[in-house]
Amino acid sequence: MWRFQVISRSLMTRLPWDAYASEFGRRQGLLLSPLLPLMAWRLVELARDNPRLNSTIVGTRRYEYKEVNLGSTIQVGDVLYLAVVRDAARLGEFGFVSAMVDLQRRAAGHKLSPQETQGTTIGFSSMARWKVARHVPILSPQTALMVAHTAGSDGVAVLGATYDHRVMNGSEVASMLRKLSNPGKSS
Repeated sequence: MWRFQVISRSLMTRLPWDAYASEFGRRQGLLLSPLLPLMAWRLVELARDNPRLNSTIVGTRRYEYKEVNLGSTIQVGDVLYLAVVRDAARLGEFGFVSAMVDLQRRAAGHKLSPQETQGTTIGFSSMARWKVARHVPILSPQTALMVAHTAGSDGVAVLGATYDHRVMNGSEVASMLRKLSNPGKSS
């Protein structure tokens, strides 16, 4: 099976996302910034609205997944988890953010169940906490898209994507990255 890792990058002004996350956190009474879970939620919305983003190739056929199962990388010491929020689109924004925070807590204690680390249909990874300016995530099996978020500089972050070029083209991925770079409207 061939997997292509083509990178597409989009610069993102952090101000709209920072303001959105700050207001969301204040409104919900959250102690920590919900920035990354909110960005992952936006990716879920985009995948729900464009099923090609949430699909895979098996043999010579493309299959679209019914549910969006978002896998997000969580680093705990030397262990890197890909924790999965199953059927994420049905949760709504606050439900999704809560599910992500819960997964992060359990991952920190190495208490994820096998089901919480399997079944990813679309992925999100960030290395911003380490001030990494660019990284290239590897696609999970049976997925076609992994979005990468990095720190950037001067108020600008970088979004990138590793994707399977047999499933989607650069124009589709660039369009998705532009939409993801802005909080947009939540459903």
